[in-house]
Amino acid sequence: MKHLLAAFTAASICATTAHAAPLCSEFRSPDTMPKKYRKLAPVLSGAPTDWVITADQMDTTYLPDAQAVHLLSQIASEFEARGTRLAILMAPPRPLIAGQSTLETLAKDDIDFDVAAVSASFNQMIELLRGSGVIAPNLLAHAISDETLREAFYYKHDTHWTPRGAAESAMALAHEVRAAGIDAFADTPPVQPSLASSQVFSERGSLADMAKAVCGVELPPVTQTIPAFPNAETDLLADTTGRPRILLAGSSFSNRYKKDAYRVADAISGTLQADVINHSVSGGGAIGAIEGVINAGLLTEDAPFDLVIWELPYTDGLRNPGVLRQLLGALQNDPAKLAAPAATLAPTGKTRIDVANQKPAMMALHLPESTVQRIKIDLRFEDGSKQTQSMIRKKHVPAALRSDWWAFSLADLPAQGLQSITLRYDGPAIGAGATAHFY
Repeated sequence: MKHLLAAFTAASICATTAHAAPLCSEFRSPDTMPKKYRKLAPVLSGAPTDWVITADQMDTTYLPDAQAVHLLSQIASEFEARGTRLAILMAPPRPLIAGQSTLETLAKDDIDFDVAAVSASFNQMIELLRGSGVIAPNLLAHAISDETLREAFYYKHDTHWTPRGAAESAMALAHEVRAAGIDAFADTPPVQPSLASSQVFSERGSLADMAKAVCGVELPPVTQTIPAFPNAETDLLADTTGRPRILLAGSSFSNRYKKDAYRVADAISGTLQADVINHSVSGGGAIGAIEGVINAGLLTEDAPFDLVIWELPYTDGLRNPGVLRQLLGALQNDPAKLAAPAATLAPTGKTRIDVANQKPAMMALHLPESTVQRIKIDLRFEDGSKQTQSMIRKKHVPAALRSDWWAFSLADLPAQGLQSITLRYDGPAIGAGATAHFY
């Protein structure tokens, strides 16, 4: 990533008269950006109606490693054990939708970002997800299959998809769900939306504030038609008995402006003719919403969901084993198995726990008065090696989806023998009565 940013900056500085100037010169380097936006620089931009693409969207690989794939397989199995299937809905990277020629035009020169190579990495990730037992539509392949759709899939001044992009993503998901052979959806072919809708949504754009603050440029809002789906829920005469049940646990793509602004849940409901309960959380990170619904016991109801959709941004990705171990821990945690605490977490912000003789498969932390949002976990092994992973929770997750328990799966760690675990955290925020349990 550093190599990419360096090349990106150099390319921006070497501007040529063949291309329009960026929105402002400050976008070219982190050193010239206000601190609030520094991590987003360098920023690709052009005229006010051109794409604005920030550095955090320019990752060059999406491939999870073998450990992550194995954890995903276990996560998928846990959902199946609950009588439901897991689908992952990941919007494609914006630079890949913009395309190579657009990036080079905005960068003012050749750019060290190969759209074809990064696309191959994204496509391979989707295949690995499918191989792990997850239903995973390839939204990149779908979005670039038609130039009109490619142009309409994303807002150019916003990091989110448009209502058209959301509806098309729901359609791609519906075809994958049908192909998966889930009984609840066997008799309902995917329903196509109507693009001739009278409903519209105007998006000012999440990158507009940055453009105004840094460049003094007002980016024009963009109005998009909201595709319309026939939906039995809106037909008072329709019999909705026996409709499939879907839980959507996503990010700001499905929970924008404190509502489902892009109508993601409506699109999924319409194309699959199902009841969709949306528990998405804007600002919840990769697993904030889905961990929350697990911890809140929403997957243990008498009537199981036929499908759980985990929607997450490509900028969060699935390459962080700590995030996956935290989600797997939430699925596998069983308070009935908890023994006495192995340790009380010290207010100093660091607690070391010897586990050499326990060989635990699960660590559960009880934090009844904590405001901690991140816990670093140092795993030390018999051969002297160390891994550091993290557990993360976001403050945006609503109270109804929060829990005093943080769980972390220790299963299938490297065979060299786990010896100790050191927890590092914000000491004053850990609160009273914080304990660690193993089983």
